[in-house]
Amino acid sequence: MLTTHRDCKHHVEKNAIPSLGEIEGRVAVLEVVAQSALTHVFYEGHVDIDAALLSEIRRAMHRKCRELKLDGEDTASALSYAEELIEAAVEASHPVHQ
Repeated sequence: MLTTHRDCKHHVEKNAIPSLGEIEGRVAVLEVVAQSALTHVFYEGHVDIDAALLSEIRRAMHRKCRELKLDGEDTASALSYAEELIEAAVEASHPVHQ
């Protein structure tokens, strides 16, 4: 994962391979942003729009897994994680849809 800020510095050791901590941090940020955005959309949106959005997210996840050439187990894990993230966002906005 090349980042201009980190990998083009002068007078410091360059490391094109991110640390596990860096990857975990980025994943955590993406998770929080995604869940917050989805919760906001579900909170502000309409049920029919929400269903269309969920369908599009699922299709996009399948496409991305194919693009990354993930094997079956990794694809299943990624898709399962996406479903968990979506479910958490729906539950967080649930009082609005009752």
